Amino acid sequence: MKLTIGRRALQKLLKAVASRPGEADRINEEDTVTLWACAGRVFVECKDDNAGIEALVFENGAVTFPAKKFRTLLNTYKGTHLLTFEANADGLRVQTFWMPVLSYDPHPKPPAKS
Repeated sequence: MKLTIGRRALQKLLKAVASRPGEADRINEEDTVTLWACAGRVFVECKDDNAGIEALVFENGAVTFPAKKFRTLLNTYKGTHLLTFEANADGLRVQTFWMPVLSYDPHPKPPAKS
């Protein structure tokens, strides 16, 4: 998987799918995020909700990782407009940072409309 997307756009997607009314911390330690890159779009799934946005997708793929770590990772790139993500079964690379993933799918399908 390889894609480039705006950091703020990705943060908004994560916030949209992770928000629950009345929760103090919207993302818990056990929550996971799945990031799909397919069909010229990027999709984010967390807590059984998903959202998508158009992005520059070079290679399709999907990865799952801890949501809280991903949110922290995005916050470390404050001031960076575009982020490039590369992923495989070994892990996820964001710019020069690497983190392990819980799962990887090289042939994802976009989520179906309900």
